[in-house]
Amino acid sequence: MQIWFMPWADLGQELRLGPVIFWPFKKMAKSKIQDQSVLTHLHRYFGYYVDHRGQSVDTITICSRRTNDFRVLRGQKASDIRKASDALIFTIISDATKAAVCTNNRTLGPPSADRYELLTQNFQPGNNHLSIQAGSLLSGGWKIGDISFPMPWCLGGSFGSPNDKIIQGFDRAFGRGIPKDFRDRLFRALEWFRLAHTESDKVSSVSKVVMMATAFEIVLNLPMVGDKSGRFADELEKRCAITQSLRQTRLDRKGKNQTRAKVAWWGWDFYKLRNAIVHGDVIRPRQLKYLCQTRTWLSQLIVADLVFWQCVTKDLYDHDCIGSEARSLSASLDKLFPDEPSGSAEQFCVESFFQFDKVHRAFGWARKRTKKKKIKPPKEKLTDLSPA
Repeated sequence: MQIWFMPWADLGQELRLGPVIFWPFKKMAKSKIQDQSVLTHLHRYFGYYVDHRGQSVDTITICSRRTNDFRVLRGQKASDIRKASDALIFTIISDATKAAVCTNNRTLGPPSADRYELLTQNFQPGNNHLSIQAGSLLSGGWKIGDISFPMPWCLGGSFGSPNDKIIQGFDRAFGRGIPKDFRDRLFRALEWFRLAHTESDKVSSVSKVVMMATAFEIVLNLPMVGDKSGRFADELEKRCAITQSLRQTRLDRKGKNQTRAKVAWWGWDFYKLRNAIVHGDVIRPRQLKYLCQTRTWLSQLIVADLVFWQCVTKDLYDHDCIGSEARSLSASLDKLFPDEPSGSAEQFCVESFFQFDKVHRAFGWARKRTKKKKIKPPKEKLTDLSPA
C-alpha cells in the first residue's frame, strides 16, 4: 500500500483539484479510512512527524487520487498529484503575496513551497518496518518509533489560504476540453514556480530569478531563438497591460524611441537580469531589489510573483476556466453602453474582478484612481422663530 501526503500543509478542510483530493488527516481520518488496521497504522506512523519541540504535529494533509484505497500510483496518476500540489502552492503563495503588496504590509508573509512538501510512504498495516525515500536514495532497515521526522525551519510565513476561484480554475484545467499543449505548459511552469519558492539555504536568490524566468518562458511560450528580452516585454505588454497603464519611452540599441507599458519594461529588465546571471556576470544585491517609492521592501522576485500570477490568471480566464462573473457583468455593460468600443467592458471587468488594476497601482505602473470631490451643500441661514 502507499500513501501520498503533505506533513506540514495544515489544510483545514477538504479541497478537490482535478482528480486529486486534499484532506486533513486529523479531522477526517475516521470518516475517510474504513479499514481499522490501516487507520491504526497511519496514526502511529504520523505520530513521529514532530514540531521543533518534538511534539507530534496535527498538520498532516493526505493527497488522494479520487478513491482512497492507498494503491501504489505510477505514471500519469502519480504525475496528477504532483501537478495538483504545484497548483495549490501557486494559489496560496501568490494570493498571500498579493495581499501583502496591495496593503503595503510586509508582515503578511506567505508560506514557502517547503510547507507543502509532497511525500510518499509505502506500508503494510501492522508491519513496523520503514524504508525512507529521499530523491533517488532509499534508506531501509528502520522501524516506526526508531526515528522521527522533524519540521523544517524553512516553512516561511503562516499567512495564506487557497483561493477558491483559482482552485476551481485549475480543477477545470484538468478537464478533457482544455487543449493538452496549454495544460502541459501551465503545469510545467507551475513546477518551476514551486522550485523558485523554497526557503532552503541551498538555493540562492539569483538561482530563483533564473527559475522564475524559466516559468515565464514556458507560460508565455517564447521562441527558442531571437531577441528574447524584446519578446518577453512584448508578451507582457499584450497580456498584462491594463487600461490605466502608465507608459514609458526608452532608447533602444539603435537609438530609436521605444514606448511600452511599465509592466513590459519591467519584463525587459527582469530578463536582462536573468541573462546577466546565467552568463556569470557579477550581480550586486541592489540589482535584486525593486525600486518603489511607496514600498521600499519589494524585491524583483516579489514583483515577478505577481506578474506571473496575472499571466496564469489571464490564461485560465482565456480558456474559460474562471471568470464567469466577469463575463456576465461585461455582457450586461455591453447592452447598456452599445456605443463603447468592442471589448472595453470585458477588459474593465477582468481588471477589476481579479484586481489586476490594484496590483499595478501598488507597483506604480498605473494611474491612481481620482477621488471624487464631495459637493458640500450650501449653508442655509436659520430663521429665528422665537417670539418677538
